[in-house]
Amino acid sequence: MRDREQAPVLRFLSSTRLAIALCLILAAGGIAGSVLYNGNTAASTRGSGNLFHSPVFLLPAFLLILNVACCAFTRLRAGLFHGLRAVSFIGLHAGLLLLAAGLIVDGRYAFVGTQYYRIGEPSAAHFDWRDNNDRTFPFTVEVTGFSERYHPMKLQVGIKDAAGKKIGPFMVREGVSFKVPGVDLTVTPRRFDIREKKLTFDASSAGREVEGVMADTSGAAIPGGFLVVPVAWADPEVAEFAAKIRFAGVEGATGIQDLRVNHPAYFGGVTFCLSTSYLDAAGGRIVGLQMTREPGAPCFWSGAFLFGVSLLAGVYRRRRESGRKAGGDEVAVFSRGPSGSAAVSLVLVLLLTFAWAVEASAFGRAITADETWEGEVKIVEPVSVEKGATLTIRAGTVVLLSGADRGASGCPDGGIQVYGKFRVEGTQAHPVRFSRLDPSSPWNEIFIKEADAVIRYAVVEGATWGLHIHDGDVSIERTTLRGNGGGARLKGTGARFERCTIRDNGIGLRFWDGGPRITSSSIAGNRTGLFYRDGRGGGKIKGSRIENLETDAKIGDWAKGDLDLTGNYWGGRPKISDYRGAGAKGKVRTSPILKRAPAGVGAD
Repeated sequence: MRDREQAPVLRFLSSTRLAIALCLILAAGGIAGSVLYNGNTAASTRGSGNLFHSPVFLLPAFLLILNVACCAFTRLRAGLFHGLRAVSFIGLHAGLLLLAAGLIVDGRYAFVGTQYYRIGEPSAAHFDWRDNNDRTFPFTVEVTGFSERYHPMKLQVGIKDAAGKKIGPFMVREGVSFKVPGVDLTVTPRRFDIREKKLTFDASSAGREVEGVMADTSGAAIPGGFLVVPVAWADPEVAEFAAKIRFAGVEGATGIQDLRVNHPAYFGGVTFCLSTSYLDAAGGRIVGLQMTREPGAPCFWSGAFLFGVSLLAGVYRRRRESGRKAGGDEVAVFSRGPSGSAAVSLVLVLLLTFAWAVEASAFGRAITADETWEGEVKIVEPVSVEKGATLTIRAGTVVLLSGADRGASGCPDGGIQVYGKFRVEGTQAHPVRFSRLDPSSPWNEIFIKEADAVIRYAVVEGATWGLHIHDGDVSIERTTLRGNGGGARLKGTGARFERCTIRDNGIGLRFWDGGPRITSSSIAGNRTGLFYRDGRGGGKIKGSRIENLETDAKIGDWAKGDLDLTGNYWGGRPKISDYRGAGAKGKVRTSPILKRAPAGVGAD
């Protein structure tokens, strides 16, 4: 009696119509999830549209697992498959079950989190980006050490012979020996200390060798009467970050692991990746970690492997049986069977793989039509304004940008890229403010590439670089760039600053292959005010106050053009460091110098 009552239910659960209906529902959910999912960018709230982790998507996926299992059971019980055909049939359906089970498990239990750690301070806390809540691990994480390894630095080294004649300069790298032409001298730069501006080197001349000689910018004498002088140097480039992580608390287990970029650590079923590092205002080291858990990954990939092998086995069987036929109908793994379940299974594989790929790549948002922001806007994924679109930001808007690096790209997630048009419409009473979502974590930058942008009455603070402008037509008016790693970095001559305040940054403005036009602005309180890095000249700054902590204007050794700094107030003698060698093309002009700070400069 019970079997008869269950038979209609079993027929329904194993029917092709149910499989097709569920596939259509999942397909619609996949398309809707791809279109609606914006993460937490712009004006969206708490993962709006994230259907892949919701019952709308997971329940049909579970029902489809049930449908595949019932379908396989009924066909095998009826004895419809034998031999290799039965093996491939079982493998295909088992692979599908594992694929779908992996996705469902990840949909329910996978997560991505971030946390920032001070060295020596253990913590179990982390922020779960799946539900936007603070969580705790059943163990503690402690960053016990952090180090930076740099690429060999590029240097210019000059040589003077015993008569004081200059030889060189020579372009070299740390650790690479060079032989001075025309004389018996070989020099090997070992290490250059950029803070002390001292070069440690080895040298050999006339059969005599010296090691560990230290030369500052006045040079150091070596055998043979030569003088070795470090002339210029490039900024050091970080090759790798590394941290030591101590885990403690899972059933008493502890462990210390080395963590580097692209070399994660594993503990308690969680993968830890190094995402960022910076110094806080007090000079303490902060290390950002991204953590992920994907418990369904083994099921998904083992299912994909099993499905692929079974599919190849089915193709092999089909060709073998077809070859044995003498003009008869082919016997194909997908050609017979009352339910057509194999065809539905193939659709399911494609659908689930598509859903997996979409979820993995749905990071960041492209603005392709005109859009307006106002109120409070949170940016935790990169936003790009494409050509043909205009992003307008109304007066009084506060844009909070994330410093997390969920994609482990090496750059914070919070950033705006502009390829179309950008309009920031602040007012003196209600400026637009771009700031940190997390007060301890700097965001990325506003990157404007060959675009049309107008920024009025804005405050840009707490970024790695506030503005990043490559050519285009960009007007910045009554805007403050403060408290950033760098205020703005620029390429070309398309940027114009009028009555702006650029203060309390590591570098105020860095530019190359041209230069900005700046009038009636205040560039003060930065460690370095202006850094003309390299390339052709063209920068013009006038009617402004330039008064910084270490250097007012730094000229890189590859800068070739002029820099016009005439008609500005410096608060005394201009602090200018020109690292170009004697006879280099291009000049820095400062005279005439204003004796008083001009009135009405800056955005303040």
